[in-house]
Amino acid sequence: MLDLVDLLLLRRGIPADDRELTFRRIDGNASSKVLYFLPWHTPFGIARQIGIMPLDFLACYEMPAAIVSSEPDLCLRAMVALVTDAQRLLAERGGIAGKDLLVVGLSVGSYPATYLANRIGARLCSVASADRADLAIWESPATRIVKHRALQKGYELSHYSKALYGTDPAQNLAGLAPNSLFVIGRNDPFIPLARKNGLLRAIDTHAPRAHVAKLHAGHFKTLLTSSRFQRAMLDIRPTPRPSRWPYSLSGSWDAPVATDIL
Repeated sequence: MLDLVDLLLLRRGIPADDRELTFRRIDGNASSKVLYFLPWHTPFGIARQIGIMPLDFLACYEMPAAIVSSEPDLCLRAMVALVTDAQRLLAERGGIAGKDLLVVGLSVGSYPATYLANRIGARLCSVASADRADLAIWESPATRIVKHRALQKGYELSHYSKALYGTDPAQNLAGLAPNSLFVIGRNDPFIPLARKNGLLRAIDTHAPRAHVAKLHAGHFKTLLTSSRFQRAMLDIRPTPRPSRWPYSLSGSWDAPVATDIL
């Protein structure tokens, strides 16, 4: 059933306008220290209804269309706008320290979430992420229409690589707070195997104190299952053995490794 959902998501139409930079921020509980960055083309109401954001939150961000754009510079501008707004919000709410914050990035939302968490030293819960934004756009079946549009405009992979260099998740891990978590679906059709393995190698090198949960699940099921891990992270404690996930949850989880996972 959930694999069917992945198939339906793959076949859904992509809006013709992928240049829109406007995003929606939903403000929640002012005393919460959780920020959400939602998946691509996923409204807040839908995300809440299907259960992929179970935590009380300070703010929740819907992704602008341009976060995955046929024009490379717009991808960067969309991500930077989200992160800038989030940092401004944290300052306005009394300067919430990064170490006290949990940033949850779901699917495409893991791109700005990782960049933000690394900048401010926050804990990150990254779900269904790739190692590089440029290669994810170029290789994922979920973004094939955007790639086709980009090619028609004369853009190549090299244009994305140049525009997004320095912002990739794999390049923004060293500043994460300990006990950050990466949830990866082994059978996720939207995240190519090379992108999963690239992320795992980067975690092993730059964030060895992070945890990795690898699930036998596709994209949608990985997002759904992550809700259990999100809840557990509110009570996570520092541990002298970062290779061990300190909670007993369903699914499988492993320490960061530099070898293939499938």
